[in-house]
Amino acid sequence: MAHRLSFELHHGKIAEGLECCHRCDVPACVNPNHLFIGTHTDNMRDCEIKGRNPHRKGEKHHKAKLTDETVRLIASELKNRTATQWEIAKKFGVTQSTVSLIKLGKIWTHIA
Repeated sequence: MAHRLSFELHHGKIAEGLECCHRCDVPACVNPNHLFIGTHTDNMRDCEIKGRNPHRKGEKHHKAKLTDETVRLIASELKNRTATQWEIAKKFGVTQSTVSLIKLGKIWTHIA
């Protein structure tokens, strides 16, 4: 990959098993001053610190539209059958399929 080549041209060989990471978080960047070497764990820790981890769950995910508390309310309404999935979806500003996936335990599974 170009960023690895850039790093090696400016700083020397990268040891086997190490990754060339980006301080700037721009995958196409080849600026050797923006690159550093680390383990996969170092790279993932850097990603997490910067809030860019796509594996975050629930409200911590960068694209989450619901909060954990809102999902608990949706689950409660589903359990108590106080409204249809369509009504719940409209009330909370999501689609009926989102409500269905919550009910089926396919999303927001970390909510008890």
